[in-house]
Amino acid sequence: MMINYQGEDFTETEFYGREILEAIQLTNKFPISKKKLTSSLEKMIHEQFDLIDKEELEDYIKAKK
Repeated sequence: MMINYQGEDFTETEFYGREILEAIQLTNKFPISKKKLTSSLEKMIHEQFDLIDKEELEDYIKAKK
């Protein structure tokens, strides 16, 4: 399924990945604790688990440790 966002077409995975990256970038403008950010990311990952590339998820888990 394709999602059209601001005139561009994205796959669901690309769209949600972009949303996650934008949220991370905004943390510099709106300070948030690392614990809260990590918790939010893990919730998003759980909600979108079927759309996430498993290798990328493993990379995230390794980086988190």
